[in-house]
Amino acid sequence: MAKGIYELFTTDENLEKEGFALEYGEATFIIARAGGANKKFQSIMERKMRPYRSAINAGTMDESTAEKLLAEAYADAVILAWDGVTGPDGEELSFTKENVVKVLLDLPDLFRDIQEQSQRVANFTKAGTEEDAKD
Repeated sequence: MAKGIYELFTTDENLEKEGFALEYGEATFIIARAGGANKKFQSIMERKMRPYRSAINAGTMDESTAEKLLAEAYADAVILAWDGVTGPDGEELSFTKENVVKVLLDLPDLFRDIQEQSQRVANFTKAGTEEDAKD
């Protein structure tokens, strides 16, 4: 049976803040929503970008600075925990803000996927989580 628009787009505020498990091989990340009910993320992004507002408006902000600021915001408010994350040497990395930022900047494709998943509405709806449970 087709789902109605309210079922498809009404998010679970607790899920948006408390996150869900995102698995990559042996690594598991618990991620919250980048936006929505996760006001902490919105507040952090606003605070981090404020000093760069004129550069952003002029289109002159350095791309590496923007990526670093975004990675820091994700480390502060979107990636809530991880398990099984290892460095290039195979050693397990502890969950610290510094390690999260390093991994996100070292692995831009992983960072892009986490960004996409943290912004995907279906990951934070009851209908979406019920569908995942069936898989």
